[in-house]
Amino acid sequence: MAAEAPDILSPAFNEDPYPILAALREDHPLYFHEQMNSYLITRYDDVSSAFKNPVFTTLNYEWQLEPVHGPTLLSMEGRNHSRYRNLVAPEFRGRVLQESFLPVIERNSAELLDAWRRDGHVDFVQQYTTWFPVKVIVDMLGLPAGDHALFHRWYTTINVYLANLAGDPEINAAGEQVREDLEAYMLPVIEDRRHNPRDDLLTKLVHAEVDGERLGDIEIKSFVSLLLTAGGET
Repeated sequence: MAAEAPDILSPAFNEDPYPILAALREDHPLYFHEQMNSYLITRYDDVSSAFKNPVFTTLNYEWQLEPVHGPTLLSMEGRNHSRYRNLVAPEFRGRVLQESFLPVIERNSAELLDAWRRDGHVDFVQQYTTWFPVKVIVDMLGLPAGDHALFHRWYTTINVYLANLAGDPEINAAGEQVREDLEAYMLPVIEDRRHNPRDDLLTKLVHAEVDGERLGDIEIKSFVSLLLTAGGET
């Protein structure tokens, strides 16, 4: 009888996941995690094979991501996926991205570094790595710099929600509230950009058009939510 699989929700995993991951790959290449109500595949080749097998689907993302983000590219397939990707992808390709946003990246990095000089000390994670991507994304979108802290709070809450594999109801509720709050914030801004375009990423998303089709307001809001978290983690 196989030994019980190590628990990836345990404090020991958070402290040092690598020995546990090695044990899972060795002894539990496929197992059912009851608390997550999911099967876990732990070996690279098996994961790669699963991604290429049409019996598996991205629709699983609907229950994972839509409560906090809304409908996103990750939960779409077929024509909807192609349409969405074709509308947003041009703004995230090499030269376009570099020419448009490198100054934003450099400015925000310099501002954070200047704060270290003033303080004389730094907690790199708390004072740089969690703030830098959020500030850059907010500025790329053309949103007010005064809202950096608000978006940082939303970013943190969404990430805690996505890591809530144990299903803590308070964490779930907080994440779902962010979806409502971000929607209330973004929809008027999206409407404004539709009538008063600016030189920013949000305007480009609002006015992007392929074969006569454009993104809807909720699709744009959901993309902003996904960009905030996925871009921040990247």
